[in-house]
Amino acid sequence: MRPGSHRVFRLPPANEIIALKPARTGLLLGAVAVYGVVCAVMAAPVGPFEVNGLYVFLAAWVLGIGALLVIDRPAGRFGDGGLALVKALWLNLGVVISSLYVAPELRLLLLTVPLFGVLYAALHLARRQVALVAVVTWLAYVAGDAALITAAEAPVLAEARLLLAFTVMLTAMFFMASEVTALRRAFERRRLRLDAAMQKLADLAMRDDLTGLYNRRYVMEVLARQKALADRGHVGFTLCYCDLDHFKRINDRFGHQSGDDVLRQFGNLAEQAVRSVDFVARFGGEEFLLVLVDADAEEARRVAGRLGDQTRALTVDPRHPDYHLSVSVGIAEFRPGESIEDVIQRADRALYRAKTSGRDLVIVG
Repeated sequence: MRPGSHRVFRLPPANEIIALKPARTGLLLGAVAVYGVVCAVMAAPVGPFEVNGLYVFLAAWVLGIGALLVIDRPAGRFGDGGLALVKALWLNLGVVISSLYVAPELRLLLLTVPLFGVLYAALHLARRQVALVAVVTWLAYVAGDAALITAAEAPVLAEARLLLAFTVMLTAMFFMASEVTALRRAFERRRLRLDAAMQKLADLAMRDDLTGLYNRRYVMEVLARQKALADRGHVGFTLCYCDLDHFKRINDRFGHQSGDDVLRQFGNLAEQAVRSVDFVARFGGEEFLLVLVDADAEEARRVAGRLGDQTRALTVDPRHPDYHLSVSVGIAEFRPGESIEDVIQRADRALYRAKTSGRDLVIVG
């Protein structure tokens, strides 16, 4: 098994999210309801805009906001932040339409609310989507204002001043939101770089520099976890303690670069020989340790046999194709109750017997 992804930034525990979400949802719904009540109290029929229609619209709008808050989920789960886009548009369109029922001297106050919709979009969406929210909001107000002027003979100059003021505010907020979006993207890039750096540090702490396999310190942590599982009656494990035969001769004859290449090649072979749930570590020098999870000694023998066959087929040096490498393997299956040191010593003793019995052997201890 290769090292998993070690995230630096983690979501809060699920119970904290569950505890916070109802409070946040209730607060937002309360604010929306207050806005609806204020708007309904201040509303007056203007031309085609009947107050009864406003009441129906406000009820549907508040219910829609509530539904969007209830189905809240992280951006990206709903088509690249689509849910956040729907929220911003629904909020702004509702405010823009309902503001048309209010007297001009009070309408501008209500039209500050869509500015927060644009800011909300900046915190969750890309710049082009923020622009979409701003443009749709502005067009909705222009269309409603035009209908108001045409049907109700509203004072054109007063409406034009309102439209100009709203346009200036919305444009200013869009540029501010663009800066927020840029800062958010810059922060995200830095966070990703920090994640990568922390992952690299984690890899350095758990991996061998030369082979990229787990190092001795990390595999000892793995063994401690596997022992705890086995002692509780869960899956056991079996060790394959591997040592490359006559490795010093390779360094002496072909040089240390060739020796390093052999270590890397053997590490790759060992990883290919095991399953994704197993662990492969460079234990020191030319020694390697395979931790086979939920495997017995017989299965470990088969794995070691395949690894031995592949090792003999390795090319140590292209200039000397007849020079072959071999590996000796000592196997020890974990026995409930014994210590990690005990099972490693049994595997080491089995490896010693394989070495003293002629090498290129697999011995079960």
